[in-house]
Amino acid sequence: MPFPISEILDKDMPFIRIAEVGAMFLVGDIDKLVQEGHAQVIGFEPQKEECEKLNARALAEAPRADKVKRQYFPYFIGDGSRRKFYFTNTGYTSSLYEPDQELAQHFENLAEVCRVTRVEEVQTTRLDDIPELGEVDFLKMDVQGAELDVIRGARKTLQSVTVIQTEVEYIPLYKNQPLFSDVDIALREEGFLLHGMASNIGACLKPFSSRTYRPYTQVLWCDYVYVKNFMHLGRLSSRQRLAMAVVLHEVYLSYDLVAFILGVHDQIAQTRYKDFYLARMFAALNVS
Repeated sequence: MPFPISEILDKDMPFIRIAEVGAMFLVGDIDKLVQEGHAQVIGFEPQKEECEKLNARALAEAPRADKVKRQYFPYFIGDGSRRKFYFTNTGYTSSLYEPDQELAQHFENLAEVCRVTRVEEVQTTRLDDIPELGEVDFLKMDVQGAELDVIRGARKTLQSVTVIQTEVEYIPLYKNQPLFSDVDIALREEGFLLHGMASNIGACLKPFSSRTYRPYTQVLWCDYVYVKNFMHLGRLSSRQRLAMAVVLHEVYLSYDLVAFILGVHDQIAQTRYKDFYLARMFAALNVS
């Protein structure tokens, strides 16, 4: 990274509130933002043992209660309805949707990691109904097919969110799950645009193997990044624009969009952040 954006924003550097729905695995760049003292994570991991591990790690990093940078709750985030939750042998493939073993068995090493070990009836909780959450700047979702359920329960929460990273599936790895197109439509209806791809995962259909055959031809899922419509930045608050710029700079290295956001912000707030940003950026990248 050329430089931390806090050097440009200085006293206007916003403190970023991050909501992680499905927090078993932390995204490295998000973790860096938290460690530098510029962000706090409120996470949700419904599997009790995993949630306890995450809270223990957070407490070890910041033993004083007033310095805790991460806090996790064992909630089943969704649309507020009662649902069945399918626990699997690996944990990370557990979901509000049942894994489709008939489909998974055709792919290398897929059925082996999503075997259902038990099913429980649970009460899902809407993000909009969680008082501890407050206003969120950055939402990360990794909920194995239940992304649309989370969105439906977060209409109010999404009003403050400016950046979203969400895992989506291209084919139904879980029975009756919403797919990428469903999630994309829902987020566009909430005022977001697709910005980029953080990862793209596929697998070989048997008897082909990734050890002997590359590339795979069947994509399965992806992590996509969405941003509030950058043609309507004037509708956002000053803090929202700067929070959006911080996340895009620090986590996704989206320097061109950051410069665009700062330019709009400058026009509204009578600042000169874009000029300073471009000067530092071009110097760091050795661009004349």
